[in-house]
Amino acid sequence: MRPRIKKTLSTMTTRQMFLLWWREPWIRYLVFSLSPIGLIDAAYTVLLVQTRGPEYEVNPLVRFALSTEWWAVWFVLDVFAFSLFAMIAGSYYLHTRSRIFGNKIWWFTALIGFRVAAACYNMLLFYGFEAPLGLAILLGFISFYIGGSLLSRTEDVTKEGIVSFVRRKIRNLHDWYLIRGVRHPVESMPEMTASVPDAELGATPAETRLIHLLKRAAYISAAILVFVSTPFVLLMLADVTGAGEWSERFGPLVFWNEVSGPAFVIGFVVIVALTAAMIYFILNAFGVQEEPP
Repeated sequence: MRPRIKKTLSTMTTRQMFLLWWREPWIRYLVFSLSPIGLIDAAYTVLLVQTRGPEYEVNPLVRFALSTEWWAVWFVLDVFAFSLFAMIAGSYYLHTRSRIFGNKIWWFTALIGFRVAAACYNMLLFYGFEAPLGLAILLGFISFYIGGSLLSRTEDVTKEGIVSFVRRKIRNLHDWYLIRGVRHPVESMPEMTASVPDAELGATPAETRLIHLLKRAAYISAAILVFVSTPFVLLMLADVTGAGEWSERFGPLVFWNEVSGPAFVIGFVVIVALTAAMIYFILNAFGVQEEPP
């Protein structure tokens, strides 16, 4: 048996370079999800140059291209070039991945992270965020880590694998809630005695059950309160960010500008935070253990 030869970029054919990425569905979806990054970067680069002047563009070649009447050609080439780069990265990963030799994909993911950081910087700068460079670098490192973790796998990502992973995490969380109060009897006896509130010392089983029911009711009430207050919080954010006066200032059509961009980002973060709070209260409500009678 001949020894297995390590595959590199030089051993790829032109056909493999441009078509191999289509073979695996999850790589295909990954390429499709990366392709819009070039469009976002190019679009906000043009918007920055048109609204703030060419001095905001660091790259002298891009600055020169956008200052001529051929800027549309540069726009199309820039978007197409990154989409082509994403295809080549996916094909290179499938061609070179090996359980024996591993994957040398980190330089591809470093370029992807750099492009994500550049696109985020242009977008944040256009909307007037404070310290856009630091936030863009952070998002670039996050993209670099996620992309490297995905493209260093030696096995394909499948729907069944994702479902199994989620179920395993949920099962582990459930098991953690079941055993979080279990301790060795000898070691935990002083801690349990010290941690019991004075109101529960000497309580009957009925009183203990009542206390637990009250705790559960408090958690459920807090979750309902967060749910009911969500529209009012969003209305307050709309007034603070100016999005509540959108129709009066810009008409019925919604588009991205310095008002809608920050309002959308802040609203999205607030919705995620409120949803997390509701989940936290609900989990705590069902995590309250009742004492046996």
